[in-house]
Amino acid sequence: MAAEPWCPLCPISHGGQRYLCLYRIQPGNNIRIHVTNGNEVWRTDPIEEALEEWDAVRNVTSHELVDKLREKFQNSSPGLEMQGSIASMSFQVDSKKVSLDLLKLPVSEARAQVQEVLFDLSDRVTSLEVLLKDKEGISATSLSPVKQSQKNQMLLIPDVSARRRGNGGSSAQVKKRLPGESIINPGCKSKKAAKGVAFEES
Repeated sequence: MAAEPWCPLCPISHGGQRYLCLYRIQPGNNIRIHVTNGNEVWRTDPIEEALEEWDAVRNVTSHELVDKLREKFQNSSPGLEMQGSIASMSFQVDSKKVSLDLLKLPVSEARAQVQEVLFDLSDRVTSLEVLLKDKEGISATSLSPVKQSQKNQMLLIPDVSARRRGNGGSSAQVKKRLPGESIINPGCKSKKAAKGVAFEES
């Protein structure tokens, strides 16, 4: 069984310099943590023994252990100390402080490893971009045929409110009263005013 690709775990700052903490699951499901500044590399021994007193990671798989570490480092970045060719990464586990010792790799091995990390991370980014693009494509076509049909029908319905606005902003126009029309009954001519009864003179 070959070792899995390199994966980032968390960034670390020390002495004004940035470092990248990575992990790799080795054959036998052993996890090694590496820290690099892009030029030099420090490596731990398999970390399972150092974390054996951490209750939350007992009887978990290697990938579950990595998830636990990533979650912890997102909430609180680990500390890093450098002493010659040895580095120490420390973080809090429950009420106990855990320290992982890292040994500096020889220059030739460090360069080969940085190159390997570079291409592994590049492949990882490419895979994530393809996955994201496929997901966006699925989301764009996820509208059901019924909803799509309703949407198309709505596009065909004329804008009644726009037509009303085009007719002066009112849905009903007041018809002009013609001379002689009744005010009470429009359309009917008003009756002439009564002039009284005319009596013949005797």
